[in-house]
Amino acid sequence: MDMRTRLPDFLRPLFWDVAFHTLSPERHQSFICLRIIEHGDLDALRWMVGFYGKPRLREWLIARRGRGISPRALYFWATVLDIPIRTVKRWLRERTEPLWPPRLDSISK
Repeated sequence: MDMRTRLPDFLRPLFWDVAFHTLSPERHQSFICLRIIEHGDLDALRWMVGFYGKPRLREWLIARRGRGISPRALYFWATVLDIPIRTVKRWLRERTEPLWPPRLDSISK
């Protein structure tokens, strides 16, 4: 794999739970972007924007309607990618699944 078809090695710690060498930036864009958006450092974010570009990231985020991204991160990326805040608020109102699963101790009560 050349550098355009594999992830740079400095991103490896973000993907500790998968076979890093099998990840493809093109085939696994959603998985990679979600992980970087929620857990990446500044270098990871710069790589993501540099590799995919703001227009492609904006299309991806709009197509997902922000699913899988925390509200805090979603508001940040909406600002960076020029997505109206009212759109983000609508996406958040439309969410039916909880962001976090219920606590185990609250289930048993």
